[in-house]
Amino acid sequence: MNFFTVGFLLANLQLDLGLWVGYVIKLAGALFMLGGIAEMSLVDDSVKKLRSLDLLLAVLCAGSAAAVSLLSAPKLSESSDVHKTVSIICGVVTTAAAGLFYRRLLTLLKEKPDIADNVPETARLAPKYDRMLFVLAVVLIADGVNRFTGGTAAADVTGVIMFFTKIVSYVYLLICTLGFNKLRITFNSAHPAG
Repeated sequence: MNFFTVGFLLANLQLDLGLWVGYVIKLAGALFMLGGIAEMSLVDDSVKKLRSLDLLLAVLCAGSAAAVSLLSAPKLSESSDVHKTVSIICGVVTTAAAGLFYRRLLTLLKEKPDIADNVPETARLAPKYDRMLFVLAVVLIADGVNRFTGGTAAADVTGVIMFFTKIVSYVYLLICTLGFNKLRITFNSAHPAG
């Protein structure tokens, strides 16, 4: 679970470092998630069924980064509607793919408690993770509205909503990362060779 913990943090991180950098970070998260699948597959083969969704996330991240970088060419400014639309779609799709992957991972850990050997932590982590996904959805919706209503009162309101929900999402990201770290610790002690 070493790779899953790092992959979780990178795949769910919502930083405004520029479009290309954001998708490279998510792609790195997807690659760590692939490493986590390989690592946990040594303990239980059922983890391999998560691979298809992770590969989808990796391809979406790479494709999104390529599309956004092409649209960021000098002929298209960041304020163009095409650029905004592609940015929003890419952000929503990659965040949704990461969210779905980790939701499926938590479900698998609940169904097969011998994998992580920490049923109480898995049960505590699932609702926190769901709340984090809800807050991320609010961030993405506010971001979309903000991009298309620039210079209006709606943009100001969604900007404020986005600011505060991003802070809350970072808090939940930290809480969930610590929860995944607890699962990682118990996994490593239960399966020292895995």
